[in-house]
Amino acid sequence: MAAEIEFINGVPAFTVTQFSTTLKRTLKDIFDGGVWLEGEIEGMKSQPHATGHYFSLIEGEGRDKAKLDVKLFSNSGDLKRVTAKLGQHGLEMKNGLRVRFFCEIDFYIPRGEVSLIIKDVDTQFTVGDIAAKREALLRALIEKGVDKINKRLPVPLVPLRLGVVSSSQAAGYIDAMKQLEESEIGFHVFLIDVNVQGDAAAPQIVAAIKTLSQRQDLDLVLIMRGGGSKGDLAVFDEESIALAISQCSHPVFTGIGHEIDTSIADLIAHSSHKTPTACAQAVIALVESFLGELAYSARELRSLTQGSLHRSRNRISLAVERLRTRPRIALDKQSQKLALHMAEVRLLDPVTTMARGWSITRDSAGNIVRSTSQLKVGQTVTTSVADGVITSTVEGVA
Repeated sequence: MAAEIEFINGVPAFTVTQFSTTLKRTLKDIFDGGVWLEGEIEGMKSQPHATGHYFSLIEGEGRDKAKLDVKLFSNSGDLKRVTAKLGQHGLEMKNGLRVRFFCEIDFYIPRGEVSLIIKDVDTQFTVGDIAAKREALLRALIEKGVDKINKRLPVPLVPLRLGVVSSSQAAGYIDAMKQLEESEIGFHVFLIDVNVQGDAAAPQIVAAIKTLSQRQDLDLVLIMRGGGSKGDLAVFDEESIALAISQCSHPVFTGIGHEIDTSIADLIAHSSHKTPTACAQAVIALVESFLGELAYSARELRSLTQGSLHRSRNRISLAVERLRTRPRIALDKQSQKLALHMAEVRLLDPVTTMARGWSITRDSAGNIVRSTSQLKVGQTVTTSVADGVITSTVEGVA
């Protein structure tokens, strides 16, 4: 039987054993059904100890910070159950994740230690918290106009020089590179190999984007990450990556996740595509569109040139024909005019006139007699007719 508790001036006086036993019983009476605890994970190791995970749940910062140590044992199956439930939603336990755990409370008398033992997790709380933080961040970025900055950059007419941010071992990256190679277009690809999930991913991706932004020999920056769980893709909802994309000096194309996934990085980028393969195909389509327009312009130019050449040849042929025929026609016309003039001249020729019965009479001095007043009786005159000359003496003038 437990010893009775003494009172000194109305205040209970306990032995250590009495107080420990009372505290354990009191905690059991109050929290017999357990308790839900909300907080942010801190101090979790990447790998559990032999018996499970030991870490803290915190709330607040600085002097207002509150902290509780918790335990998640593996031998009871609790660790496997909790991680599996989180995994169904694409989540993994890690530092910084806000969670709601169901805990049993135990007071271990030999050590005087209160233990909070995790038995279950409210996944909807964590999913909702992540979604709420994501929406708040996206709202803030949109209010600041961050989502429009990279979209204003013009895409080069023929984007052949590509800076790529991806894991070189990722299947999505390999598939995208295969698309670029099979297009038989001369793309030049500069890859920065980064982690695309985990704690190191965000700073590596940000550094890669900044490095590519400083290069002047690139046309586009492509950020690629194949499919994965929501937890795997959560890194692309980081504010640091969104700001790096908005500040990039080149248009940024994203190909992240599956068909149904849309990250904040997708919304901030110049152009988003559902998968790395789709991202590569979009770049190929831009170049093929230019090549198609170039081929069309070449056909149009060839057609116009051939038409112009054909018309020029026709004009030259017509000109040659004119050169060939016009002189002859002009000569014929001039010959006709000359013949007409000759006929006129012949009509005016005295010989022609005399052939028609006319004659010319001259006095002895050879002057043409135009009037009888020029003649005297006895004067010798000569008369020219068509076939000769007649000499006669004037016997009378009437």
